[in-house]
Amino acid sequence: MKRTDVKGLVEYLENTGNKLSKSFIYKLVKENKIPHKRVGSKIIFDIETIEQWLDPESEVS
Repeated sequence: MKRTDVKGLVEYLENTGNKLSKSFIYKLVKENKIPHKRVGSKIIFDIETIEQWLDPESEVS
């Protein structure tokens, strides 16, 4: 399972053609509209979960 922070998520999304700004990601986190976890004050994203979130029609393995 690959995990990343907000900065890493922005870079990952840019590389996959899904450009979202850091501020927009923080807004999605605040509104609980993007899957994430908090570890202390850090926001962590699981890349596999984000891929499924981006493509809700993909099958979960």
